Amino acid sequence: MTSVLRFTFFVVCVVCGTVFSLPCLTNKSKQDFNKARNALKSLENYLKSQANSIKYKVQALDKDMTSMEEDFKRRQWIKYNKHCYYIGDDSVRWTDAERKCREIGGYLVKIDDSSENNWIKQQINKSSRRTNFWLGSTDVVNGDWRWIYDQTQLSYKNFASSRPFPTSHSYSNSYNCIGTHYSNGKWYDLPCQNHYLYVCESNFCFQ
Repeated sequence: MTSVLRFTFFVVCVVCGTVFSLPCLTNKSKQDFNKARNALKSLENYLKSQANSIKYKVQALDKDMTSMEEDFKRRQWIKYNKHCYYIGDDSVRWTDAERKCREIGGYLVKIDDSSENNWIKQQINKSSRRTNFWLGSTDVVNGDWRWIYDQTQLSYKNFASSRPFPTSHSYSNSYNCIGTHYSNGKWYDLPCQNHYLYVCESNFCFQ
């Protein structure tokens, strides 16, 4: 027998001896093994259930988005400068106007410059309703006017003369929401409980 064969035979014997000398699993080891296997099975079932749950939630979200898109298209949204606007036809309080805008996929309008303000004035002039229209600004902290959409301060303003009322004025604490008049596009601070029409804005247009 050559040296290579002898060495190979030796290695095989050592390996076989080691394998055959391994002790059998103890009862505790079997129990631990079964626990681990059951735990993995439970994890597998949990992941499957989570996957199904996520699937149903995604399907529900897709259904809601489709419904929102269809509702959006049914309403008379008007496109301007990559945004869409909706002129509400029911007179409501400022808080209800904001809620209604959110429900249809928008927010109570935020006006960023004079061009946008003039365009909105033109749109509300087409309405047969001669009244104020709610805009999306309020001063939760008296005198600190902010847009409800993103809580930024007003960088552009178009208030009528002597408005808003200064914080020292007796009306200042109760005139906390901004509306614009159909005739001139000027802004007025008004009681939020008053009922007016409203202008919604959306960053997404399905047109």
